[in-house]
Amino acid sequence: MTNHKWNLKFWRLPQLDNLELLHASGLTHEYPAHIHEAHSIGIILHGTETAFCRGTSHKGHLGNLVLINAEEVHSSLSTNSEYRLIKVRPAMLDRIARDLGSPACGREPFPNVVVKDPLVSRAVLRLHLKLEQNISALEHESDFVSTISLLLTRQHSSYRAPQTKAKREEGYVKLVRDYLKSNYAENVSLSQLTSLTNLSPYYLLRVFHSSTGFPPHEYQTQVRIAQARKLIRSGASLSETALETGFFDQSHLSRNFKRIVGVTPRQYFHS
Repeated sequence: MTNHKWNLKFWRLPQLDNLELLHASGLTHEYPAHIHEAHSIGIILHGTETAFCRGTSHKGHLGNLVLINAEEVHSSLSTNSEYRLIKVRPAMLDRIARDLGSPACGREPFPNVVVKDPLVSRAVLRLHLKLEQNISALEHESDFVSTISLLLTRQHSSYRAPQTKAKREEGYVKLVRDYLKSNYAENVSLSQLTSLTNLSPYYLLRVFHSSTGFPPHEYQTQVRIAQARKLIRSGASLSETALETGFFDQSHLSRNFKRIVGVTPRQYFHS
């Protein structure tokens, strides 16, 4: 049972250990028994997905997550389906689990194949859409770590987000803030920030947000816009301003400028 009018988009993100992503739609197909080397996290957007594994069938519908562990033998049936899929290498998932103060996930981090959890489903969908956009590596990494951490804590009662100790970590926060101010135009990665502080990625994100009110990538964007305002007022062109402040292009600058300042760069220049 196969429909060949599929729409498939597949891509990888080198900055996230070659994380694999897939967006499929218009899909009716039966897959034979197989395995994946990576853990699969899918969100159903239309139709149904039925996985056959663990001695029974598991049917997922609109808004459900379908979670398949790495190396888990399964077959599946897509019926008029649209879904978005993230394939996470076991080593990467283990690192996030350890950030949550838990041992490595091992072979079976996902105890349930079909998960009905609107909070996590919305977060996974937002993440997948973000990972399709041409935005900073820091934003990609931060959203990925935060979303996968949420998924794990909702799946395992033993996983708990570490408590932040804001006063003790003020020095680390200042270090990161100063680094982002000095390198606002650079495509800074989360791993660069963790190497500065020796904090785990998830803990650094929590501490920084608790102290500043922003995740690091948004703090960097705020600094970039502050610099862009100075350049625009000095007469710099919008294309030059975008380049000087680290935005991918003029439209990327304009979207963030209007979001933060409330007017477009052109309106700001003529005000």
